[in-house]
Amino acid sequence: MKLNTYFVSIISLFLLFGCTENISVVYDGVESAGKFMPANGEENELNGAAYVLASDDYMDKALNLTEAYSNLDSDKMKELFVEGDQLNYLLEEFENLESYSWKPWAMIPLRNIGDDGSFVISFSNDEEVQKNGTKLRASYIDVIRFDDADEGKVSWIWGTNRDNQENECCLKEGGKFIGRNPDNDWNGRPFVFSNRGEIETLETFIEAANKLDAEAVSLLFTNPFLFNGEEITHDELAEIFSNRESQEWKPWAMLPIKIKDTDPASGVLVYSTAKVVGKNGNKWEADLSEQYFFDLDGKIESVNQYVRELPKQNESPEE
Repeated sequence: MKLNTYFVSIISLFLLFGCTENISVVYDGVESAGKFMPANGEENELNGAAYVLASDDYMDKALNLTEAYSNLDSDKMKELFVEGDQLNYLLEEFENLESYSWKPWAMIPLRNIGDDGSFVISFSNDEEVQKNGTKLRASYIDVIRFDDADEGKVSWIWGTNRDNQENECCLKEGGKFIGRNPDNDWNGRPFVFSNRGEIETLETFIEAANKLDAEAVSLLFTNPFLFNGEEITHDELAEIFSNRESQEWKPWAMLPIKIKDTDPASGVLVYSTAKVVGKNGNKWEADLSEQYFFDLDGKIESVNQYVRELPKQNESPEE
């Protein structure tokens, strides 16, 4: 399981080597090509530097790395890799792996003019089996860096991957939206995880709700919002809280999802246990399964709640 840090500064290189079909290119006199354009721009001394091919010695070093990685050979990795956090991370990952196969199908050794090191771009198809039984396959593009000052050792690896859609887990999308009306425009689309601060909003909501702070809760909801299909205003929410002596709500799973290729509005599945004590003395405790729907502004506009009451509980407190 290699590091999957996305990088942008060398994308032009991939295009340079991958888009030559049916194009006539004259190489006579070409000694360098491309341009280094890092995110920090003029502050980097190599900004604007062209690329040249590096020695195949670096490709051989990279091949030795792929062999050591595939054999999960920690001792060999320590010989090939500079000591540091990334090496430690990789060795820790070895402890979770039953086997790994790093199969490069192309390698390109390059160097920036004026740089104090070289790097190898590796294109590969990888397979791993984790000790827990999980099997994964992915296609990788890795940049393997060698600094001259490090005696030819690997300094770091940057990589990006494309998961195999036949993997049994860990895909970037999955499931299937059907809809109550199968003729809707989104029928058949998969789900993806959403990342618009929904979990943070719900954590803030739960903390405020357990304090019976209706004002703080209202800031997170539209006015009105829907609860099981019925409209509730902020004033009505405050009245509900005013009839409660205490509330203890403990979520144990939250899953933010949305339908792929739709607007940013999202939903979160929340599983929890709740205990409510009313001012009239009634107690209610139950397992909850809830769906929270967020609007485009990131506020909660609708909640659906399904309840499984726990045994030996009294009736719900009056609201």
